[in-house]
Amino acid sequence: MAAVTVFVDDAVLGHLPPVCVKEGVPTADTLSFTQDVSHRTGSGLGVAWLLVLVGPIGWLGLFVISALRGGEMLSVTLPMCEDAYLRSEKAQRTRRRAGAVFVGAVIAAFLALLLKTTDGRLLALGLAVVACGALVKMIVASIQSHRLSVPLDLDASRRWVTLNSVHPNFAAAVQHNERSSVGSAP
Repeated sequence: MAAVTVFVDDAVLGHLPPVCVKEGVPTADTLSFTQDVSHRTGSGLGVAWLLVLVGPIGWLGLFVISALRGGEMLSVTLPMCEDAYLRSEKAQRTRRRAGAVFVGAVIAAFLALLLKTTDGRLLALGLAVVACGALVKMIVASIQSHRLSVPLDLDASRRWVTLNSVHPNFAAAVQHNERSSVGSAP
């Protein structure tokens, strides 16, 4: 995979070559998505971490502060073919389903242990195996989903965005467009 840097305006408005960012094939389809890009711009909680020293009330305060704090979001429109989109949706759906099965199996195993019988323990053991399988499936689907995503990095000037994990054909098309637009400038 490759990375390419483009003007933020081009990414936001979808003024990119009609080449799928993940497959590298020509496409007229686009996908708009929003991503938090504040991870490099001082997204830490700073001195609020001192609330950890206060105890449970401080922990609650830290949780509330981190939950209410808004990140810097960037919405972009990227060319993406239907196949790449469907694979991404399938991976996300599989991850959600496996997560639900994992949580359900863990809760059911815990309840089965409360029975304090041999049958309850055997049931809990079986449910623990199901939970482990669901956890593995969830991890694999998360990795697949991550591979199908396009992580964004916004530079300090807020004028350029780097599109990571894109197909080399898309990166080449972007670079070709940049060269041709520079050559045609007066």
